[in-house]
Amino acid sequence: MNLKNISITLLTIGLSLTLRLTADAQTFEEKPLWPSGIKDNPVKYTTAEEMVNFEVNPESISKKNRVFRKVSVPTYVLHLPPPGKETGVAVVICPGGGFVDNWFDREGTDLALWLKERGVASLVLKYRLNSRDSTKNFVTPRDTYFEAAFDDAKQAIITLRKDASKLKIDPNKIGIAGFSAGGTLAVELAATDDVTKDPGKVSWKPNFAGLFYGALLKNYSVHKESCPPVFIINAHDDKLTTAAKSVEFYSSLLKAGISAEMHIYNKGSHGFAMDFTKGETLKYWPESFLAWLTDIGMIQKK
Repeated sequence: MNLKNISITLLTIGLSLTLRLTADAQTFEEKPLWPSGIKDNPVKYTTAEEMVNFEVNPESISKKNRVFRKVSVPTYVLHLPPPGKETGVAVVICPGGGFVDNWFDREGTDLALWLKERGVASLVLKYRLNSRDSTKNFVTPRDTYFEAAFDDAKQAIITLRKDASKLKIDPNKIGIAGFSAGGTLAVELAATDDVTKDPGKVSWKPNFAGLFYGALLKNYSVHKESCPPVFIINAHDDKLTTAAKSVEFYSSLLKAGISAEMHIYNKGSHGFAMDFTKGETLKYWPESFLAWLTDIGMIQKK
């Protein structure tokens, strides 16, 4: 190989590496959910937001396992499909963590990276978090906290819908999905009607919802006119957010005539996320979710 060829090869490698590093930086850029700030924010801390790095699952796509605590200023990270792969579908992903932790990568980034390679855009949401006192009670009153967290989830959908054209997203193909505690945010937005109906405002109502071993904290009254299609997964051996609660919610959707699909896996326990070592059939759930998006008309069948 002569010097000219070596120079061209090095230039090509350098350019490729630069583009890859730039793409990674864009992929993980954290943005404020409320750019103008939050007036009278009820979730406040006297100490800084915390981040803990936990052991990374060998199968993790992101190779990260960050858990955030004491979040009072919500943020998000966008993951957009490569040019030419866009389906126009987008989903807000709400990680779980019992409303005091946010398992941002294990129950957020990993799924987002998997979806983006299949043409689905994602917004991974770091919503506001509560904390517990010495008696294990919430520091921020329960109702006050949940109103703030629901507002964050709504704002995440509004963010995607408002910038839909720029992000190459169909504003009528934006959903929300949540793992465990994050499922509470997803089901709340799915089951609640956007009563404002103001044509001048961007709607926060999702076009579909995913409950991934979602925490169902109450009995939801669902109506066909206001609840979008719902996709549910859980594990038979989940002792925290039980399969029985998922079945109960699915039954209410079925009774109301709402489009829904449910998968209960024999093994997985709680918090399996994208860790497919807990059960042989677990590995199929992301593909099932993608296929379901095709079945309900979000993704166009090729």
